[in-house]
Amino acid sequence: MRSAVDETTALVERVREEFAPDPRTAVFDVSVEVDGDAVALVGVTSEAAAADELRLRIAGLTGWREVRDQVQRLPETEHDEMVHALVTSAVAPMLSGPAVRETQISQTVLGNRLVVLRHGGRWMQCRSYDGYIGWVHAGYLALQGEQEARAWEMGGDGEIWISMGAEVVGHDGERIIFLPWGARVVREADGLVRLPDGRMGIPHGDLVPAALRPLSFPAVGEAMCETAARWMGAPYLWGGVTLGGIDCSGFVQAVHRLHGVTIPRDSDQQSKTGLRVDPGEDFSSLRPGDLLFFAEDEGGRVTHVTMSTGGSGIIHSSLGNGGVARNDMMGRRNYERELRRIFVGARRMI
Repeated sequence: MRSAVDETTALVERVREEFAPDPRTAVFDVSVEVDGDAVALVGVTSEAAAADELRLRIAGLTGWREVRDQVQRLPETEHDEMVHALVTSAVAPMLSGPAVRETQISQTVLGNRLVVLRHGGRWMQCRSYDGYIGWVHAGYLALQGEQEARAWEMGGDGEIWISMGAEVVGHDGERIIFLPWGARVVREADGLVRLPDGRMGIPHGDLVPAALRPLSFPAVGEAMCETAARWMGAPYLWGGVTLGGIDCSGFVQAVHRLHGVTIPRDSDQQSKTGLRVDPGEDFSSLRPGDLLFFAEDEGGRVTHVTMSTGGSGIIHSSLGNGGVARNDMMGRRNYERELRRIFVGARRMI
């Protein structure tokens, strides 16, 4: 019996590695429960293909009288009419678990649509546009049916505008909400903007029509570097994605997204996308917009990313600078020498 249990457990782990190796982008909380000569697969997964493959492979084992598939597929079926949610606050933290004490792993901003995988009290485990998964408190969200949520993304009867740092005020001049970088609102024909929770107000500040974004923010390295410079001085914050605080990978992801290029959330994920480029001995072969990656331990996982401004110049959000700043990969500062030591490669996303 022990060998059958070990074989089944090992099979679960192999399926996990094949179909859901990264818990940041896939839920696969599956375990084995034994009841005499019967075995049950219990837990949850966001990857239906993984659950189906596991069921097929387990059925081929000969050591069990009965195999029960009790793995819940996400999103939760009892909430299938409301598996979409719109972010209604300026910024919504995404945490590693359903409690305020858990670590912030990312953030999402007003107007973005999330897919709700499951509920845990007043918390919802959600998947964001980039596939990243985290727990968001219900107070930051408005549940929507799929038709409503997609209508919001398309602007409905209005036009989607993207914030570059703006605010919405009422007719009395009082601020309704601050719109962080990347927030999405719908501009109505009368010039007012509609928020995802239905509130209306007068926009003030820097807003760009989403339809004109490709013209205003083309997928060109030089233009991306100009956008990146607008973040200069923003403080470093683990998991942050706004001017109020941003981490290294959130910074390059936000810049790329504005220019119509979708890349993963974390630096190690980003280091596996795009095209590998040879930076040259003095980094002179790098083009504006190329990404440079760093690993603190030799042969270890990538933990930091910067953007080349052309050649050895870089801009990035880092603890070493306390926020978004420029450095030179050929510079003489101690921090720049350290960056050269831990540099592991460069990639081109555009």
